[in-house]
Amino acid sequence: MEQKDPIEDKFKSAFSGFEQEPPERVWNNVRAQLHPVPVPLSFWGRMMKFSGLLHLHPALFFTISGTAFVSLLTVVYVFAFGHQSIRGHAYAGLSRMSSGNVELFVVADKAMPWDSVTHYRSALIDHFGHFQFARVSQGRYLLRIAPEENSETAKTYAPCWYKGHERSDSADVVLVERKDVVVDVKLMKNGETVKR
Repeated sequence: MEQKDPIEDKFKSAFSGFEQEPPERVWNNVRAQLHPVPVPLSFWGRMMKFSGLLHLHPALFFTISGTAFVSLLTVVYVFAFGHQSIRGHAYAGLSRMSSGNVELFVVADKAMPWDSVTHYRSALIDHFGHFQFARVSQGRYLLRIAPEENSETAKTYAPCWYKGHERSDSADVVLVERKDVVVDVKLMKNGETVKR
């Protein structure tokens, strides 16, 4: 059984002294005023209600929300647009390599020979000869390609640095600035030297 609101009981007791009870429509009007049907709030109405629940002044709520939104955009920019990628293909002769490793090194030197070289990251060469280093910070890098050990390619071609150098101290630098870098690296045959 539905319980009546105590206020409705007070109204009923107030009218109980009359000879005839008021019509049902009077009770319906009283009930509608006591228990109005909630009207769905708009988006901004819900936001204001939410800010009221947090006991914040609406201006303060929108200030905090705006600051959070700007911070989120800043984080997205730094992680998505503040870094570039280095990608390319590795070749053994005229054909692309089907497997191998790529090593990326950070160079701190400004001139040759490269003495301050630190390993940065490794990547694998896929079946199409493609490799990629995503989200690379701006700077100067050395790139070394090596065929997979005990493969047919390793029997004929030696590991080499970008532009076919055998040693890191004479290798060409990959410069990462504000754009993605695309490089193709060709392995040298065993005993072959780079032509300048």
